[in-house]
Amino acid sequence: MSLAYPYGVGLQNVGSYQVSGVPYATSSIAAPSTSDAPTTVTFPEVTQRIVVSNINTASPLRVGFSSNGVKGTNYFVIPAATSTTNYPSQEFKVKVSKIFILSNTTTPTSASIFAELTNIDTKLLDVSGPDGSNWSGSVGVG
Repeated sequence: MSLAYPYGVGLQNVGSYQVSGVPYATSSIAAPSTSDAPTTVTFPEVTQRIVVSNINTASPLRVGFSSNGVKGTNYFVIPAATSTTNYPSQEFKVKVSKIFILSNTTTPTSASIFAELTNIDTKLLDVSGPDGSNWSGSVGVG
């Protein structure tokens, strides 16, 4: 190991992603209607994997990586739940510090989120976007 370039945890450090992640789980997160501001889910560390479930039968759920993305056209849609025991989910293998959720209609919905966290400090991500979100302003993010 070079003293000029010490080895450690970081965004490009393979070992940070090879180990199992620290679990993070939260449920019943409100996703407001399309006429409101999206809900921001902030993670304490950089993620390596996120699973988002739509736990409401009322409306499909938008998931994105910036506020502008979910309010605009840069988001994923998770269908509404078909019953109270069948929750559609989407897995994302991404390194982010936050995600944004919003209903895909004027009817609010809700979500559950499971994430695997690395030991990487979120300050290492680009947080220079207009809404303070990682990757905001990138092509395809919003």
